[in-house]
Amino acid sequence: MTDQALKQKLSQILVGMIGAAKNLGLYPANHPALLRSLSQLASLFEELFATRTKLVMTIVDEVLVFEGVPFYHTQMSIREIQKQIEDRGINTVEFKDGLSQDEIAQFLEILLEDPEAVRKQGAEELLKQRGVEHILLKDAREVYLKAVDTVSDVLQEARLGRIPHAKKAREAVADLTQFVLTDRPALLALTLIKNYDNYLFNHSVNVSVLSLALAEALNVSKDDLNDIGLAALLHDVGKTVTPREITLKPHILTNEEWEIMQEHPVRSAEIVRKMEGVTDLIVRIVYEHHIKFDRTGYPRLEEGRHVHPYSKIVTVADCYDALTTLRPYQKPFHPREAMRILESLSGKVIDPKYFQEFIKILGIYPVGTLVRLHTNEVAVVVETNTNNPLKPRIRVVFDPEGTRLPKAFDLDLASVLEGSEDHRNIVSTVDPLLYNVEPSTLLISSL
Repeated sequence: MTDQALKQKLSQILVGMIGAAKNLGLYPANHPALLRSLSQLASLFEELFATRTKLVMTIVDEVLVFEGVPFYHTQMSIREIQKQIEDRGINTVEFKDGLSQDEIAQFLEILLEDPEAVRKQGAEELLKQRGVEHILLKDAREVYLKAVDTVSDVLQEARLGRIPHAKKAREAVADLTQFVLTDRPALLALTLIKNYDNYLFNHSVNVSVLSLALAEALNVSKDDLNDIGLAALLHDVGKTVTPREITLKPHILTNEEWEIMQEHPVRSAEIVRKMEGVTDLIVRIVYEHHIKFDRTGYPRLEEGRHVHPYSKIVTVADCYDALTTLRPYQKPFHPREAMRILESLSGKVIDPKYFQEFIKILGIYPVGTLVRLHTNEVAVVVETNTNNPLKPRIRVVFDPEGTRLPKAFDLDLASVLEGSEDHRNIVSTVDPLLYNVEPSTLLISSL
């Protein structure tokens, strides 16, 4: 199916949804006109399910994106269905193969109910109560936490000496990839979640998210994106067979302990290689993620062998997340300081070309950085601006006197006019400890 044919079919589904919704409001459940519109809509879905297992619809920057196809300047009916979805607090809808006519009707009925009531109870909960199994409503937090649970299961299997199943890990990466492509800022904000007790789980997901974001910025193909994301998710699975007294040691490792720790990429590759459906590329990325740009690192790189470009992507992501996370032997660096350290490692540990792209993604002031404005207000960076790194989108949380605002407000520094009431400039970064705040809570509470 050509891109144009796909867009036409998706458009027909969207128009069909609003038509069926109107019929639901006009006619009883068994009225021929209603049944006919639902049947036609179900047939349109079935046609697309012949070549795919799911269809994803999401709202990105006030644009409806259906299966990766953006619907700009669309006809009134499509804008209407978009508004109904947004008003009820729905961000992403996943239609799965096996979708029934009745399930479509149940979803459309929710779009006809009072928006505030739906928001209060939760559209996803309402679908579950009505037995709908083939329509999933997702948000970035749900996708992230599902990936954390998946990593936990995979590592537990490996710790018990079993070969982990790859299916759930692939599904988790597919969801992460979808959000990186449609709502990258929301997912990057979630990488600020740092759970010391579950460090390895969160770290694995964070490295996957950061790797996917960097790979997408480098225009890596969709198929390779999934392999990179899965390799990043599994890159530390070998640490499950490393003695815990080494991985959790709060002091500098001895030479003997360090040699054991350096074995984990090899152990990870050995475990991943045995997983069903895992490609050689994934195994290679896992094996190479600690080999440095200058060819040092571990395991030792054989003469004549080069490091795969995708391995270098995971190396950048791994370094950044490790720097910004509390570990037994290291206090976390703030995102801005972590970027400075990465800059010093550029050309030695990490590829300079990839570092420059990484800066564009995370910005000079990465998401989650607490900053002081020229007004003496304090804000948290919500979204970076690739075209103007000095002017990200921010959320102002403290007034000039240092008092927490009862209601924070967002500003896009790049779009406010100089001299206007909203004009602000960033003058410095701020240590969150000075204000006793955790930046991730300032971001994630609004997702």
